[in-house]
Amino acid sequence: MRSIIIKEIHFVNFKGFRNMTIEFNEDITTICGRNGSGKTSIFDGFTWLLFGKDSQDRKAFNIKTLDENGKAIPKLPHEVSAIIIVDGETIELCRRFNEKWVKRRGQIEEEFTGHEEERLYNNVPMSLKEWNEKISNICSEQVFKFITNPKYFVSQKPDVQRAMLFRMAGELSDADIAAGNDDFAALLASLTGKTMEEYKKEIQAKKRRIKAEIEAIPERIDERKRDISALSEYDYPAIEASIKDKQDKVAKIEAEMLDLSKKNEAISQKRSEAIKELGQLKERKLRLEYEIKEKVTAEYRAAISKKNDIQSKISDLERNIQSLSNRRDGLKRTIEECTSYREKLIAEWKSINASSITFNENDFVCPTCKRPLDIDDIEKKQQEMTENFNLAKSSRLAENNRKGQENKKKMQEAEAAIISIDSEIKKASEDIEKLKSAEEYAINLVEPDAYPVIEGNTEYKKLSEEISAKEKALEGSSTNNVDTSSQKQELSLLKSEIDSLKRTLANRETITRNTQRIGELEAQYKEGAQELADLERIEFTMAAFNKARIEAIDKRINGMFSLVKFKMYEQQINGGEIETCEAVVNGIPYSGQNNAMQINMGIDIINAICKFEGITAPIFIDNAESVNEFIPSHSQVIKLVVTTDNELSIQ
Repeated sequence: MRSIIIKEIHFVNFKGFRNMTIEFNEDITTICGRNGSGKTSIFDGFTWLLFGKDSQDRKAFNIKTLDENGKAIPKLPHEVSAIIIVDGETIELCRRFNEKWVKRRGQIEEEFTGHEEERLYNNVPMSLKEWNEKISNICSEQVFKFITNPKYFVSQKPDVQRAMLFRMAGELSDADIAAGNDDFAALLASLTGKTMEEYKKEIQAKKRRIKAEIEAIPERIDERKRDISALSEYDYPAIEASIKDKQDKVAKIEAEMLDLSKKNEAISQKRSEAIKELGQLKERKLRLEYEIKEKVTAEYRAAISKKNDIQSKISDLERNIQSLSNRRDGLKRTIEECTSYREKLIAEWKSINASSITFNENDFVCPTCKRPLDIDDIEKKQQEMTENFNLAKSSRLAENNRKGQENKKKMQEAEAAIISIDSEIKKASEDIEKLKSAEEYAINLVEPDAYPVIEGNTEYKKLSEEISAKEKALEGSSTNNVDTSSQKQELSLLKSEIDSLKRTLANRETITRNTQRIGELEAQYKEGAQELADLERIEFTMAAFNKARIEAIDKRINGMFSLVKFKMYEQQINGGEIETCEAVVNGIPYSGQNNAMQINMGIDIINAICKFEGITAPIFIDNAESVNEFIPSHSQVIKLVVTTDNELSIQ
């Protein structure tokens, strides 16, 4: 079994320790002192050295030394180093935490810029990743917490404790629990890929469904029996005979109505043919009227068409004149803008031409030493500045002249375009006047009256006389069909009575269906009751299996400890059991034990974990003065004892 032993720890400005070295015995070391004297800080320093955290697993805690006002003393180095023995090998560890102070250029005092940390493993500097790998090779952080603090394991949540205990106890399969029990074996065979909990939920869901189904069956059977009793009072043979008699009467009336319908159809067909002939005559009359009118107004319509063509051309020319006028207005605005821009360019040219160079005495001072230049250098620089000025002036005048030429060209193009547009407008106006003076446009047209010609047409008169005669003949013909309303009324009444009798007769079929359904429901109830009993038997087997599992797990887990037992399941009022995890001694839970027993329970748990993990590490026991006798342990023990001593003492 791997063992970790602390041989020596050295503190420099760590919390309340300014400079202190503590040497440890390989078996038991007792550190005494009053409350607040720094006993727990020793454990904090060791965990910070290894993992960068205090003994309560906090990264954010103050390691700096404080002054009398509770403020951190600046610029102090902070360090914890230790010599540990791992399986006989001596290893030196050191972690340093320093403030970074920088004096920037131009500042009198140094400025705090943050912290930096160093880690040395056997005096070799390590990165954080390298350090963590080295420490993890000695002992993982999680295992270290479990085997160095007696109160750490029991402070975890029940599911964390259970997971650790199950890992230590090893896998206990369902097959192991079911061995030798046929009911358990059959239960496992029926799981078919489901967990026990999933199968339990499936059984419960089936039971709820079956109960819901069979609980309603007795009421449904009783309802069917009541329906049968109520429907058994009718004389069904007499009802069948009555239906037959009424159906014969319906057939007789329908035959009479068919004969009357044929007579009405003949009358309607004759009148329909007369109306069709009248419509054809009216259509011929209208067509003849249209043809005569077309011939009478042919010349008028041709003249109207010519006049409309001329008017369309005039409208097109007027729209073109309006468009040309708009373009001309835009060109005039362009000429005005060019004229204004020309005046601006002339003023600019005069300003540039009149400009001259002036010298500033600062132009002739050395930029490095700030001394005036020599006379030769001044004259040389003045000549250079003059040449540069003249070159820039010449360039600006040339640019001004180029802009002036472009502006002049733009103005000339606009003026030429206006002349062309005026010519087009003039021609279009002349074309309009020519069109308006045409004889076809000036003529005043009046549509000729075609009515006298139509009225005098011989064929038109003949058609009018035939139409009049047909209309009089239709007015005198009969439109009345033979009345069948009484037959329809009697037929409707008979059919209604037949439907009513058939609905009553259908009750006989309802009785037959209800009798058959009652048999089906009784069979369904019996089948559901049997299925429910089978499911309840499976639930009982599952409860027994779960109890056997609990007993087996408790036996295996509690066999790993000499003092502590673990309560893994808690009995509910309804008989069920829920998962828990609580350490007990003599039936009293950890929370109800005194401090001495709690410490010994923690040591017992540490001993079991050390055996499982194959490693021991120093156990730090706080408030060790409350324990008269400690249970044995293979680990190095460091007792932190409260006394009245002002200074720490090491025994």
